[in-house]
Amino acid sequence: MGPAGPAWGDSGRRVATAERPAIVAAGGEAPRIAPRTWEDRLYDGLRVACVPPHVREALAGALGAAGVEAEFFLLLARDLGAFPGPLPHARGEALLRQLDAAARRIVGVGAALEVATQAYLTALEAGYSDLRAEAESAEPWWPPFTGFALDGDPAELRLRRCGYAYRHVVAAHLGPALEGVAEQMALTLHALRTLPPAGIAPAAALHAGLYELASSLQGYTIPTHIASHSEERPGLLAAIARLAALDAAEDTSIAADIAWAQAQYQAARRVQMDALGGDARSDGARRWATRGMRDWQDVIAALEAVRLHERASR
Repeated sequence: MGPAGPAWGDSGRRVATAERPAIVAAGGEAPRIAPRTWEDRLYDGLRVACVPPHVREALAGALGAAGVEAEFFLLLARDLGAFPGPLPHARGEALLRQLDAAARRIVGVGAALEVATQAYLTALEAGYSDLRAEAESAEPWWPPFTGFALDGDPAELRLRRCGYAYRHVVAAHLGPALEGVAEQMALTLHALRTLPPAGIAPAAALHAGLYELASSLQGYTIPTHIASHSEERPGLLAAIARLAALDAAEDTSIAADIAWAQAQYQAARRVQMDALGGDARSDGARRWATRGMRDWQDVIAALEAVRLHERASR
């Protein structure tokens, strides 16, 4: 953590201390009551006197675009979750097209956000001496972020209901890529929804938060979870393309999925049996295999439920 933040004066307004200067809102006016929407928070939170208006507006626009894309992406990530199925294959195709298009827009948003953030932080550092060094140890303005978890069934089961093979979605690594992007989008919204008006957050907290949002999106999420072509950890764009290729070339029946899951269960069971009566290393393998068996039992049960729904809908 950085040094203590600005103190409160007798009037109830923040005053500068020797440890850290208070941010001065543009025009020298007192901070306004925190607005209700994250869109309004952008302009109030970035309205720092030492930053030129056109620089503030550029960053507000870039963050606004990031917020809009974040909201839309999270809506897509949660799609199909309320439907026990089955659903038309075209529904899944449409969802994947939307995810692909959204991911490509996020790539552009990340580039624009990086440029706008660099300009804003340069101006902010010019107004506050030693700010960059102080921001390196400061916490961002937002309260602790608990992460993102997709409610309900995983992406593999949601797409299975649309006729995509469960094992193909697994092989494409679509779920981890989707969740990685969704986590960044959830963090972005968490930050925007808690951005305080200028004059409330210390300068170092504002600097640290803006830097983290831009660098984590452009420096990690986009290259790792969107644009990567790694065989073992493809990004979302490559995962969607891989799933489309598997879907066109191989059996997508629910029976083939269940047979595959049962084979995975039997493989884990063989590991467990081989590890019986072994040493400490074998104990670890046995525990791993036991967990794997439980997980595959859950997958098999879920796929059997999908098969029942498919039969009932005929």
